[in-house]
Amino acid sequence: MLDLSTLNPPQREAVTTTEGPLLVLAGAGSGKTRVIAHRVAWLLLQGIEPDAILAVTFTNKAAAEMRERVGALAGAAGADVFVSTFHSFGLWLLREEHAAAGLPRRFAICDDGDQLALLKRCMREVSVDDRAFDARKLLAIISRAKSARQKRVAVRPAGQGDDYDLLAAELLPRYQKALAAQRSVDFDDLIARPVELLREDAALRRRLQARFRHLLVDEYQDTNLAQLELLTLLAGDRRNVCAVGDDDQAIYGWRGAEVKNILRFDRHFRGAREVRLEQNYRSTGHILACANAVIGKNPGRKPKRLWTAAGDGEPVKVVALPDEEEEARFVAGEISRRRGEGRPASDFAVLYRLNAQSRPFEEAFREAGIPHHVHGAPAFFERSEVRDLLAWLKACAEPRDEVSLSRIVNVPARGIGDASLARLQEWAVARGLPLAEALPRAAEVPGMPRGAPERMADFTALIERTRAAFAKGALAATARRLVEEIDLYSHVRQSVKSIEAGTRKVEAVDGLLRSLERFEQRAGRRPTLAQWLAKLALDSREEEAPGEGVSLLSLHAAKGLEFPVVFLAGAEEDLLPSSGIQGEARDLEEERRLCYVGITRAREELFLTRAEARVKRGKILPRTPSRFLSDLPAGAHAVHDPRQAERPEDVDARSAEVLAALRARIGAGRG
Repeated sequence: MLDLSTLNPPQREAVTTTEGPLLVLAGAGSGKTRVIAHRVAWLLLQGIEPDAILAVTFTNKAAAEMRERVGALAGAAGADVFVSTFHSFGLWLLREEHAAAGLPRRFAICDDGDQLALLKRCMREVSVDDRAFDARKLLAIISRAKSARQKRVAVRPAGQGDDYDLLAAELLPRYQKALAAQRSVDFDDLIARPVELLREDAALRRRLQARFRHLLVDEYQDTNLAQLELLTLLAGDRRNVCAVGDDDQAIYGWRGAEVKNILRFDRHFRGAREVRLEQNYRSTGHILACANAVIGKNPGRKPKRLWTAAGDGEPVKVVALPDEEEEARFVAGEISRRRGEGRPASDFAVLYRLNAQSRPFEEAFREAGIPHHVHGAPAFFERSEVRDLLAWLKACAEPRDEVSLSRIVNVPARGIGDASLARLQEWAVARGLPLAEALPRAAEVPGMPRGAPERMADFTALIERTRAAFAKGALAATARRLVEEIDLYSHVRQSVKSIEAGTRKVEAVDGLLRSLERFEQRAGRRPTLAQWLAKLALDSREEEAPGEGVSLLSLHAAKGLEFPVVFLAGAEEDLLPSSGIQGEARDLEEERRLCYVGITRAREELFLTRAEARVKRGKILPRTPSRFLSDLPAGAHAVHDPRQAERPEDVDARSAEVLAALRARIGAGRG
């Protein structure tokens, strides 16, 4: 029997309200995952079949945690509930209905790196140098258009937009055509194409509505317009949608998330009930008072006020330091002192608005011997040796993947130069041939250097031979034979100067091979290379988990995490709130939500630190305290001055030393 006595009254209401649309406004630290797991278990207890329940969230980590909790509460029946990410659900549907979606049975998923390479190729087609335009910004514009269910990029009126809008509008149809040519979809397609399919195919829509009679959505504030439409199409007239989220933690507007989806839930799902979870089980009373005060200034939000039964705790400390170096040294000193009292390094986190703020903290922690992990360092799937091996495997899985073929045709080097490849590609484009078909016909290309056609034919034969081996099974063994045949280990070792760096690259290659081996062992009957690559493409978008030691991470990366002691650095105007990034206008409401997210990561102690001056472009610039500091309630925070015990003459001398050091650093930079 399911025990609901451990839930508070609003949590129980959210669990047992099973018919009709329900919005659960779950404040930070209010136990939302617990509520979702209990709700699924309650539905099963009421006789709802497991495969009639669909629960979606945004990361594989969150989905795995949800499955684990449901299984612990509901037993064997919980294992049959469809729990997945939005993108995994979209992939499942497209695979089931690939013909109706206009896709081949085996289609590939372009990961972030592939998308970027494909877009750069489209840029070259219209004679635009990717050094003149930031391809990532163009890709973000295209992604936002697709997430908003737009067939084309909207170009703003003259004087309001910029050249990026115009170029993205030109590139979008070319990019879509390039995806189709290599039988691929991107991450946005995993939502947009199921929406198109459900909208156009009434029989399929009715079938899925009949199957999934109860929908649960986690982190609803992060949904975009395409995901909202997917939910409404699946819900149908029954509208059994339980959305769990917090508009105060909507911090992904820059990548297409629409906070209006949660604010207007009752418009999209008429007759919706609303339950508010406001009891916080994470933070102390003073931390929550500061969080409430900061977020309370946002207009148009769903009013909530977090509270705790755990007591007030220590006041939030607001600390001003002379410059960013002193800010970092102060934080290092506080962490060292607490570690001396027995706290492990993993109890601490330093949060900041921009990844560039991590440098002085890294230096201070190295000097103090504090173990630390920088979230946002180069990711595993962005390493060149990993991308090289992935490109080989993708080319074996999908012969039309021109991005992968172009990457590996001379990796490791086999005497096929860039000029030869460019000549071949021009010849192929003129005849409407895919690169895979042009490679074995390289001898027909005028002006091709001697020996190049033979080497291209050998390369093609190797790909085809390996593809045939993969089709027979033994995926990991085939991949290892490929690595040995092309001598990839020697190639990655020779790409760097030090033995240590070469060893790390070899280990990265081995790590990818082990991943394929584990997949093959767990997948059951006849797993395919394409299945593993699709899983990998989805996994590569996961947020990186903090490692050992003190966590250094951005406010965006910190969402969903918590730490006993948090230092929120750079509480200054133009940092928090940010002045706007990559030419985008700043969104003060979202910046306030970011600050709120940062504050509510702290369980026991919170420091808000700022620098009185920073060096920018060789100049010492005074800094203005963040407007959010003036929102903090009296009594819940205290101004902490680490210099107050010093004599006035010591303070003056210290300030002079800091300024002298800054001037020396600037002078050294100019030299």
